[in-house]
Amino acid sequence: MAFDELLQYVGSDGKFQVLTIIFFMLLNILTQPHDSIENFTAAIPAHHCHVPLLDKPTFKANITINLTTEALLRVSIPEGPNQKPEQCRRFLQTQWQLLDSNVSAINHTDPETEPCLDGLIYDQSVFTSTIITKWDLVCDYQSFKYFTQAFAQLGHLVGCALSGIVSDRFGRKPLLVFCCLTYGILSTCCAFAPVFIIYGILRFLTSACLSGILNNSLVFILEGSSPKWKLVVTTLFSLSGTAGQMLLAGLAYFFRDWQMLQLVIALPCLILSLFVWYVNFESVRWLMATGKTEQALKELQRIARINGKKEVAKSLTAEVLISNMKEELSTTREPSGIKDVVFNPVVFKTVCSAIFSYYGLLLDVDNLGKNIFLTQFLLGITDMPSKLLSYFILKNINRRPSSSFSLFMCGGFILLTIFVSKEMHVLRLILFLLGKSSVSVFMSIMLIFTHELSPTVLRSTMQGILFFLARAAATFSALVLSTRIYFVHLPTILYAAIPMAVSVFVYFLPESFNLPLIDTIEDMEKRT
Repeated sequence: MAFDELLQYVGSDGKFQVLTIIFFMLLNILTQPHDSIENFTAAIPAHHCHVPLLDKPTFKANITINLTTEALLRVSIPEGPNQKPEQCRRFLQTQWQLLDSNVSAINHTDPETEPCLDGLIYDQSVFTSTIITKWDLVCDYQSFKYFTQAFAQLGHLVGCALSGIVSDRFGRKPLLVFCCLTYGILSTCCAFAPVFIIYGILRFLTSACLSGILNNSLVFILEGSSPKWKLVVTTLFSLSGTAGQMLLAGLAYFFRDWQMLQLVIALPCLILSLFVWYVNFESVRWLMATGKTEQALKELQRIARINGKKEVAKSLTAEVLISNMKEELSTTREPSGIKDVVFNPVVFKTVCSAIFSYYGLLLDVDNLGKNIFLTQFLLGITDMPSKLLSYFILKNINRRPSSSFSLFMCGGFILLTIFVSKEMHVLRLILFLLGKSSVSVFMSIMLIFTHELSPTVLRSTMQGILFFLARAAATFSALVLSTRIYFVHLPTILYAAIPMAVSVFVYFLPESFNLPLIDTIEDMEKRT
């Protein structure tokens, strides 16, 4: 409680706090498109084999004829199942007889075909270029597109695992500065990757840095916020992520070249990361929790000056700080790490309970309806009111019942779709959207809940572990779809039953509503 009183003393809602949340919101807006950018930069346009006949349409007698492109494609490339030119094969020899519809109707022989030996032609009506067209990641190489997504997901797993440990050991600022600068540089380099493997490595590294940025940003703004404003800044930070996704859609509409889009997304991040280098800040709560009293004093004095309280900055001395934080500073400060999570029973129980909750959360439904574009649009629309609703829930309702109820409702809405006919598209879509809204509310609650349950000396480590396992759960949840071969409704049942079952695990967590943040493992054990 002493830290919250000190924060009120130097100013808990002044210019410093406003500038801090604006900075991190901008950072979140600019980095959010990272995971979704390949929806556009890795889009697969319509394509077919390149054939010399399209360059010089002539007969053997070298008599040029006026034939349409469609006619030339018909005699050069076989038709696919959708009555369009085959994407990855062409005729070994030009089939001129196909120009005569009567001949083609009675000719049942299949002409010999061959792969696209002279390259491919891509439709540029939607995207002028993508990584698919740059490196011909189609036909025999179409699985390479999913390798980049695997690289990015693996980068998140590594980044989540390492960033929390490094942040709790060396501080929030060093890791944030390093990750921001590295992310800005590597994300820009992605646009100039000469070969696919280099692009994949860059995506891996940028994802690892992004996890460090998101984990550290959230921990920093929550540790620096008073109880009065904690929910507000968390909601604003969460909404800024939604704004980032909306920004990506607009930029992708105007920049159809993948390199230009990559640069437009990356360069502002690089510029903002250069600003981070000159920003002098560190989490005061972490400094005091780890016994760095002198540095914490300097930070508090700087906050007071920025907030216009110069007299407070002058009167704040080491003696005042020590007297206010006497009980907290009397505790022996030993470096905390992953061993404290594994071997301390209270910490381990808290992490495991939260892990089950995140796992149930991320077993979401992939197949949401017939019109995927409308579905995606509606999912984006429902995200904002869901996050605003979660603000009022967090402000007025205890953490355990609200998080458990939202997770249970998510599973319930998904389960109801089994009993709704597939022809009732609107009703099925409404149920899915309600389930998705419940997921969004649950995520917002757990974001605050796990933060309040974690001690300052281990907060970033525990958040990193949770984010790591959340990413792993998201990866493995796709495997649930493979159970459809055994029973058509089995994936839906699993997607519904697991969140409903793991909602029980929330009750293994201690309640933290309207309680101050804890700084040490000893405080965590006392509360439990």
